[in-house]
Amino acid sequence: MKLLSNFLYNLKQGINGIRKNKTMSLISTISVTAALIILGLILTIVININQFIEVTKDQINEIKVIVSENLDESQRTQVEEALEKIEGIKTIEYKSKEESFESMKENWGEDGHLLEGIKNPLDDSYTVTLVNSENMNSIVEKLQEVDNVVEVKYHQDIIQNFLNLSNMVKKFGGILILGLLLICLVIISNTIKSRVFSKKEEIEIIKYVGASNSFVVGPFIVEGFIIGLVGAVLSVGICTGTYGYIVEKINGALSNMMGSVVVPLTNISTSLILVLFITGITIGVLGSIMSVRKHLKV
Repeated sequence: MKLLSNFLYNLKQGINGIRKNKTMSLISTISVTAALIILGLILTIVININQFIEVTKDQINEIKVIVSENLDESQRTQVEEALEKIEGIKTIEYKSKEESFESMKENWGEDGHLLEGIKNPLDDSYTVTLVNSENMNSIVEKLQEVDNVVEVKYHQDIIQNFLNLSNMVKKFGGILILGLLLICLVIISNTIKSRVFSKKEEIEIIKYVGASNSFVVGPFIVEGFIIGLVGAVLSVGICTGTYGYIVEKINGALSNMMGSVVVPLTNISTSLILVLFITGITIGVLGSIMSVRKHLKV
């Protein structure tokens, strides 16, 4: 019963504190919301890049070997034998330009009819799968030396660019988020600090009659908690709403030809909500504790 009474008292005092200090509380809430929105933005970018890498990781070990057009059976056999002799190759699969064109039509789904009557721009090719991608450059050089091989295409540069982009986003985003969170801590701390000073005499009286430190500090912790919670709720609403809208527009325009090109909101919402709520509440409470510990003898 006493615990419930203390909880209700802290909750009431925390809410009253926010009401009496509306301007600073609003600034703190907006600051927390802005920082969390940026955190959510960076999180969604990193998740999408990682998802792309995960989905395409098998293609890292694939090389497309384009051969001369209209090779006869004997020439094709010579090419295949040369490919089989190269160490590090796992599988070899031939696909004619006609088969590749039909696959493209199927991938386009309902829009496949748009390709009807168009001259086939594709080439006869082999899809070569490597045991691993570590020796890709040396294998590519050997493939280019094979007779009737016109061009060798592979995805290593694309994947590496995405890895570099992901690392850059993580590093830059981490620094940016850390700076914003520190600013939020200072703002929240100053908000609570002003409340501490305004209630200084009341606190001294309460402590004089035997109130515990937790009883004195509780309302300020609740105040910071509420600021962080509201900031988290607002940021989650803005991030999920904006991300859902972007996903709908992108997939609506490209899904018929490319499938889903971004991670669906349903797959990302749980991580987004947890991270934003935990971060928002943590900086709210931590900002309060920093201020109270510094300005109260508890």
